[in-house]
Amino acid sequence: MKNMHRKRRSSWIDITFSIAIIALTVSAIYLISQTTKNEASSLPEKNKASTSVVIDTIDSHYPGIKIITETSNDTYIPFAIQYPQSLHSPFNEAISKYITTAKQNYLTTMAENKKNGSKFTGELNISFETLSHYSGNYSFVLVNSSSTGGANGTTDIRSFHLNPETGETFTIADLFGRDPKNLEQLSTLAREAIYNDPLLADHVFPEEVHLQTEPIWANFDNFAITDESLILYFDEYELAAGAAGPPIIVIPVSDINSLLSEKFQLVVEDTDENTITKDPVKEENPATPPNDTESSTNQGNNDSDTSEDETEGSTEEVDDGIKQIALTFDDGPDPKVTIQILETLNKYDAKATFFMLGSRVEYYPEIAKKVQEAGHELGNHTWNHPDLTKANVEKVRSEINETSSIIENVTGQKVTAFRPPYGAVNKTVRSQTNLPVVLWDVDTLDWKHRDPDKLLAHVKGATKDGSIILMHDIHQSTADGLDAVLAYLQSEGYTFVKVSELQ
Repeated sequence: MKNMHRKRRSSWIDITFSIAIIALTVSAIYLISQTTKNEASSLPEKNKASTSVVIDTIDSHYPGIKIITETSNDTYIPFAIQYPQSLHSPFNEAISKYITTAKQNYLTTMAENKKNGSKFTGELNISFETLSHYSGNYSFVLVNSSSTGGANGTTDIRSFHLNPETGETFTIADLFGRDPKNLEQLSTLAREAIYNDPLLADHVFPEEVHLQTEPIWANFDNFAITDESLILYFDEYELAAGAAGPPIIVIPVSDINSLLSEKFQLVVEDTDENTITKDPVKEENPATPPNDTESSTNQGNNDSDTSEDETEGSTEEVDDGIKQIALTFDDGPDPKVTIQILETLNKYDAKATFFMLGSRVEYYPEIAKKVQEAGHELGNHTWNHPDLTKANVEKVRSEINETSSIIENVTGQKVTAFRPPYGAVNKTVRSQTNLPVVLWDVDTLDWKHRDPDKLLAHVKGATKDGSIILMHDIHQSTADGLDAVLAYLQSEGYTFVKVSELQ
């Protein structure tokens, strides 16, 4: 009996021992799998850190207006968004609503694409420009360019309006005094401008043009007003084929001045010789530079007039039989405009200097590389286009150094010149870079008039041997007008050189 009992007890122990081994084995496998899972799950956190949204706030050149920049370098859904912020909540809320909707539409579409197995990377770039009027009112024009994997991206333009002192906004109806007769004339002028625009000649849909320019205030509520022009923006495909992009119609203020409400009218005074239009802004620039600023500044997100005496990099005329000109382009690169400009420059075997923004080089590295491969000079124009004379030393250093670094990393070529935004430079700014500071003596004002013909007119009126011409490779009108500019300069015997080659 004892032997039988001992035998049964031995079998029970063996079974228990086996179960224990199995349990330990399962536990070990579970712990290992959990550790691996935790390590794997920590990787997205690292990636998340590298693809997080970076938000930056800087002062603009307009009093009371800040520039908010949001960027994400996510490899699948990157975006770069820039928009204005004022001291007035209603305006800020309107801007925020537009930005939030645009961003959410982009992210939602890309999430759907990924869910459906698409491997196309997206692109969202929202930038803005500030157009001023002598009345003290501003028009903010937001340009929303996005691509979610299709053959062609889309571009949407939206305008917002503000008096930065009072917080009041204004509409196209306010601009024309809410007078139905003025609206009728605006309708007629808009149609004429559309049909006379050579860029739209082969693309317009006559029935849609008639429909979208009927004398209804809402048809013209996407607009901007400057001292020179009324600019009307229409949606892609709204009145022309997609190849034309979003139609932009420019009507000279001289054609509508009498139709405008009193506070928007330019003052007209009779003189002994002619009747002239006075522009108070040109008589007294409301933008006052800091006391230690060495060059004049203008308002807006664009560079401004700098007097010839203040221009660095421009040389005096040398009568050696060779006339040189330096073409410079600021604020790029841009995937469409810069490419068109490169093609035009190549047509005339012209070299130029491109003063690039680091934030746009980060977003369009392949375009920056194309500029370098075409043999042009690369210049530094800061990262986010702030007025450096209003920034602290650390901010100035960061804006310059980070831009130089990304341009060199992307193109393999060092930058050779620096142009401060707005031409605003002082001793503090100079002390933070060894690069030569390059300004200009011919300002085409392309950012302001958006007119290819006026681009040539400004060049004709001010260019001489050794001039440095300021343009921007982010405006379609500049790309469209460049061919005529180069043809004229070439006919006048000018040689196109980089800024560093001016003698």
